Parts: sequence; C-alpha cells; structure tokens
Amino acid sequence: MLRDASGGWLRGLDRYRRLAIITTVGICVLVVAGGAVRLTGSGLGCDDWPNCNAERFVDVSSGHTAIEQANRLLSGVIGIPTLLLAIAAFRQRPRRVGLRWPAVGVLLSVFANGVVGGIAVRADLHPALVQSHFLLAMVSVTFGVVAIGRSAEIQLHAARFEPRTRQLVTIISVLTAAALATGTVVTGTGPHAGEEDVRRFGFDISHVARIHSVTVIVALVAAAALALQLRSDIPGQRRLGGTLSAWIFIGLLQGGVGYTQYFNGVPEVLVGVHIALATALWVVTMQLFCFGCAIEVVKPAPKVAPTPPASV
Repeated sequence: MLRDASGGWLRGLDRYRRLAIITTVGICVLVVAGGAVRLTGSGLGCDDWPNCNAERFVDVSSGHTAIEQANRLLSGVIGIPTLLLAIAAFRQRPRRVGLRWPAVGVLLSVFANGVVGGIAVRADLHPALVQSHFLLAMVSVTFGVVAIGRSAEIQLHAARFEPRTRQLVTIISVLTAAALATGTVVTGTGPHAGEEDVRRFGFDISHVARIHSVTVIVALVAAAALALQLRSDIPGQRRLGGTLSAWIFIGLLQGGVGYTQYFNGVPEVLVGVHIALATALWVVTMQLFCFGCAIEVVKPAPKVAPTPPASV
C-alpha cells in the first residue's frame, strides 16, 4: 500500500500529496472534535496526561471520559499519516525543492500541540492554554495546505499578475489570522470552558466580541476589495477567483452564525458550527495565500506616450 509505481517506499509525488491531504483533513477533523469535547463539558473527563487519570491509562467509565478518550485516540491516529508525510518528504527522488519544510512543520506542530493539550489538562484548562491549543492547530493546517500546494504538478510561479493583487491577498490572510486570534479570546471569556468552575479570561464578553466582529468585517471588506481588483487583473482572476469566492461565502456564513449565536445565548450547536467554519475559512485563506503569494509578481508595463509625427 505504501509503494508507488516506481517501487520506492513512500516515494512519488502523488504519494506525498495524498498523505498531505489526509493529514490536513485529519487535523481539521481533530479541531472540530476538540470543540465537541469542550462543548460537552468533557475537557477534564480525563484529568491526567498521558494517562486518563491516576488509576487508568484508558478509561471510558463515564460519558465525559469516553468523549475525551475518543479525542485522544483520534489524535494518535492522525499522528500516523503526519509521520509518514515527513518520511515521504525525505524520500522523494528526484528531490523537489520545498517539500521537506512544510512536512516537518506539520509533524513538529502536531507533536507540540499534543504537549500543549497535556499541559492544558494538567493546568485545569487554563484559557490561554486552550487558546494556544486551537491556534497551534491552525499552524499545523497552514503547513498542511502548503505541503499540498507544493506537491501540485503545475508550477504556481508560472502565472503573473499585478502587485496590488498580492498585497490584498496578504492583507486578507493577516486579517483572517487576527479574526481567529480574537475569536479564541471570545471563547476564553465565554461560557463554554470545557468544564464547570474552570478559570476564564476576565474580559467583558461584549467588548471582546465587538473587537472580534470588527476584525471579521474588515477582513470581508478586504476580500471585497480583492474581488474588485481581480476584475482588472485577468491572470489573477483565473488563478484566485474560485478560491476567493469560496472565502467570501464561508466568511459571510461565519459572520451570520457568529451574530446568531451571540444573540441567542451561545448555544452549543452553533458554537460547534462556528468552530468548523473557522477551520474551513483558514484552510481557504491558506489556499488563497499559497496561490496569491507563491506566484511571481510582475509590475504592469508603463504606458508609453505616443510619439508625435515628425514635422515635415
């Protein structure tokens, strides 16, 4: 199963690409599963790490412990393709530039996140650690999307478009990252802590929610500006148009879900949907960034004034 047509173990760009896709999808599923752990109040279903508790390594004696135990099992399963991806990156023949560092980045960030998760449990789900747990997962997703993009058969740098397009793509990426970060602050301030009677950020929930909302709105405005820019940048439109449309759709849907949950008492189901959409939005953001900023930027040719006819 791990041999490609060339007979090499984990060799071949197609094998690398499949592992990168499996790893990235698996991390996204793990993020949503982690949200389910928190939303069901099962964050301390296992109050120790790596053991579930002081008596047992594995414990499914209650609903909360079973949910947390399943999440830990899923983390271990996702570690397998992550490790195989890193091995595949070093076994490519001929060697291709840019395959190793995103694969190693995924492996290290996933491993680090396991450590952060264990520390978070031992620290009784301190909100800063829970926040770091989610953001580090987004770092893993970033490396995974880059690995998928690097394994594409088509060289991305072959396309050419205007510098303003690249600038707007970078702005959207930074603003989306800011929206994710402020969203974790809202989560660390709100009611869904993963367990009753654990520490929360001492901010006013309405203030941090307002800040988060502003970052989302500004990101949407930047996306609208990019859509207008692509109307005059045909190469950029061909490369980025579909991805940008997906970004705008998910961004608007995410904003609608966010406002709905805020004004309806933050129900668990909507919070779970919000987490899933945030993860999807970051995936599309990184696709947009890879397509938009890995491509060669060519300045528009200066307009040359017509030469007046020579006087006779």
